[in-house]
Amino acid sequence: MVMQLAQITDHDLTFTPVNKGFINEGILNCLSCDSMMTVHPQCFPIPVPKDDPYFPYKNSTTGQPYCIPATRSMPGQRTLGPREQMNQLTAYLDMSFVYGSDVCEAKSLRSFYGGRLNVTKHPFKGKPLLPEIFAHPECRSEDKICFQAGDARASEQPSLGSLHTVLLREHNSIATEMSKLNPHWGDETIYLETRRILGAMYQHIIFNEFLPRIFGWKGIKNHGLTLQPDGYYEGYDASCDGTIFNEFSAAAFRFGHSLLRPIFQRVDASYKPLNPPVQLREHFFKPAILYKPFIIDEIILGLVDTPMETLDNFITEEVTNHLFEKKQIPHSGMDLISLNIQRARDHGIPGYNFYREKCNLKKAQNFSDLLEEISPETLKMIIKVYDHVDDIDLFPGGMSERPLPGGVLGPTFACIVGHQFRRIRSCDRFWYENDNPLTRFTAAQLKEIRKATLSRIICNNLDNVKIIQRMTLDLPDHFMNPRVKCSSIPKVDLDPWKERAACSVRNVVINVGSTSHVSPCMTCTCTKEGPICQSVKVTNCFQLARLFTSEAVLEDTICKVQCSFVFRALQEFSESTSGNQLGFT
Repeated sequence: MVMQLAQITDHDLTFTPVNKGFINEGILNCLSCDSMMTVHPQCFPIPVPKDDPYFPYKNSTTGQPYCIPATRSMPGQRTLGPREQMNQLTAYLDMSFVYGSDVCEAKSLRSFYGGRLNVTKHPFKGKPLLPEIFAHPECRSEDKICFQAGDARASEQPSLGSLHTVLLREHNSIATEMSKLNPHWGDETIYLETRRILGAMYQHIIFNEFLPRIFGWKGIKNHGLTLQPDGYYEGYDASCDGTIFNEFSAAAFRFGHSLLRPIFQRVDASYKPLNPPVQLREHFFKPAILYKPFIIDEIILGLVDTPMETLDNFITEEVTNHLFEKKQIPHSGMDLISLNIQRARDHGIPGYNFYREKCNLKKAQNFSDLLEEISPETLKMIIKVYDHVDDIDLFPGGMSERPLPGGVLGPTFACIVGHQFRRIRSCDRFWYENDNPLTRFTAAQLKEIRKATLSRIICNNLDNVKIIQRMTLDLPDHFMNPRVKCSSIPKVDLDPWKERAACSVRNVVINVGSTSHVSPCMTCTCTKEGPICQSVKVTNCFQLARLFTSEAVLEDTICKVQCSFVFRALQEFSESTSGNQLGFT
């Protein structure tokens, strides 16, 4: 499940557009090795070496050199100077993969009824599926139907589509409950507040569950990624630039490619394996499998039950030889890792050794200087490919490092990814823990959001799940992480979002928008989110004594702090006169 959460998080943060053809032309055909001269100057094909274990050196039909097609990323700068690439997505953890990254896209996903999102009715009476979309440019289904979501890659492979579906269902489930809590709310209010709630839950899960598995808890502390146990986060920086680093999107956050397994194991509700498993190469942009009864349950629970691959420099052939392969055409697949390296070169990303120095590691003068971070066996393979230590590309270099204790990433990638997520939090004005009075959640609401777990969301939105481990990013363990009934996993209680006509504080009823004393030295204002109380600054203790009874004043700690000298005199006088209320009404 770590792999799948990493991919969907990447799809929340980064999507780099590539160049297309001239006017009215579509995706470039850059298969020919000379395509940058014969097809389009933005073609950037990858030549296949003679000793490649899978792809042929020459085309068997034409006899011409064989290349893996690649296209340069679209330039984004408006002035002359170094080429800069674009990010089509919002650079924050805002679930743009569910809601879209622009107004038009967001509207196309909404039902405009009850705050809910569009869905497709399940053909076998299961919970609803993602909405269908026709004529998707990359769709490979026989009927040309793929699924629509906030990100165009939702149909890329079945486990990604399954997690998209679970989160769509969670939105609609929250929206339904919100409409019951606040029946006077319209579609727009329910939609926006539901999006706000689910976005906050997602941010909490990423920082509380996902990132600790990537960095280890020590790494979380070192990178300043520790969440508030209570109260609000005061680290928002209004001058902060939240832009996604090119190094992050083009190299470091592609570490998940090493975690991919060649198949997705299916399991039933009792976690018994089902056959056949789902083979990755058979289902690139072919989401028809998700219409089968219980298949989303089987894939999601399979992810929860299956260990991820180790992060290293070994990648499954499903994406190194068969990525987006057309089954009827031999060698029509692509190599994802070669594309990663080619993209980083296109983007002008400096080499691995450059980032070692930036991340407070020793800049290597020769290959042997890398032995502290890279194993001798791996280093031997690197030496076969690169002539000099400065030639090592960032992606293969970072992927070759030993992971830090308790985490997945080595020191260089941990440095880049950690720095990015620290900015994602501190630069986000709408971060769920923020203390801005205009945007923050109430204390009661924030307390509920902190209960959010991926296991609870899965339990809420599968058709037939009864038990699951509490920490779904860790394998089940009888002692450390046992499977428990879904009913025992805490839910996010939405009652704090109920809009009230009045508040009750210490048996004092206050209408919304009104302020009243709830004690002699405390007033409360009733808001739609609940009461907001504050102490009263006493300017005349004797006047206070005339306005309230002695019992009420003496029981109010705030009054005592400000008027202790008067209270002591009143108490002494009260005792001497057997409780007479001289001066009180």
